[in-house]
Amino acid sequence: MGRHSGIRLSDKQEQALRQFMAGTKDKREYRAASGILLRAEGKPAEDVARHLGVTMKQVFAWTRFFRAKGIHGLHMKKPTGRRPTKAKKAMRIIPSLLRQDPQAFGYLKGRWVLRDIAKELKKKGVKIDFSSIHRILRDIGIVLKSPKMRAPGSMHKNYRKRMQVRNYKRAASMLLKKTSSSDFKTRNGQNC
Repeated sequence: MGRHSGIRLSDKQEQALRQFMAGTKDKREYRAASGILLRAEGKPAEDVARHLGVTMKQVFAWTRFFRAKGIHGLHMKKPTGRRPTKAKKAMRIIPSLLRQDPQAFGYLKGRWVLRDIAKELKKKGVKIDFSSIHRILRDIGIVLKSPKMRAPGSMHKNYRKRMQVRNYKRAASMLLKKTSSSDFKTRNGQNC
């Protein structure tokens, strides 16, 4: 059994809440205003929380903020944290980079892949992980093609193409390996 809301809204307050909901672009503010309206209709906090996908504690917090400051209490603050400076720099560099051929930069592949884009950005002073580049490309509106790892046509009939694919797979895996200083030591522990 839920608690009684104790919220009474005048017609003017209810209309202002509905206008606030129609004008906000933040889903958290919309959810808070919706929660207040549901509580004013007499719905228990438990039902409101379940309906909106929040905790009962959050519903009570919305109620407290609304009682204290009115609609201004439902405005959400901007999220804190560091601003994405690397992503902005990368967004400026990536389109011009993708217009160029990756083989001009020394890559064996004929098209750009995320790791190669990350390497080139690092050379230009933007150290960003390749997993973040996918999100940046999506934000820009660029979709990279996923290469198929097989030769066109029948694999059984085309021996030369199968060999090219096998060699490509071998070369691509070697490109990802990193050399360490232990690779250059001889058997007796002396450096070359």
